Amino acid sequence: MATYRIVVVTGSVEDAGTDANVYITLYGTSGTSGERFLDNSADNFERGHTDVFSLEMGDIGEITQVRIRHDNSHKKPGWFLDRIIIHKEDTDEEWTFPCGRWLAVDEDDGQTDRVLDRT
Repeated sequence: MATYRIVVVTGSVEDAGTDANVYITLYGTSGTSGERFLDNSADNFERGHTDVFSLEMGDIGEITQVRIRHDNSHKKPGWFLDRIIIHKEDTDEEWTFPCGRWLAVDEDDGQTDRVLDRT
């Protein structure tokens, strides 16, 4: 088993935060995580905040892409995602996936689902 620390940075633009349910899928050189719900005891995905999650799964190797989405639920579900950082705890490897876009039906291109490539 491997532990991946998922760091999600919400942008600081007006109304950037969301209360929608957020899901992530990690794609690695040795497999995929499958879709995972991101939640912890904090009030997640608020404007200008950084949220941290821990996911345990089989080792999927070097992370090459991330799919992030939300279910467009609750009041004002639009979300401005700045970036995602994935840190593999046992090897200390880290990958950054910039976004800098809205995931919102009423902003940008209207998409609530994005596939991000690493820098």
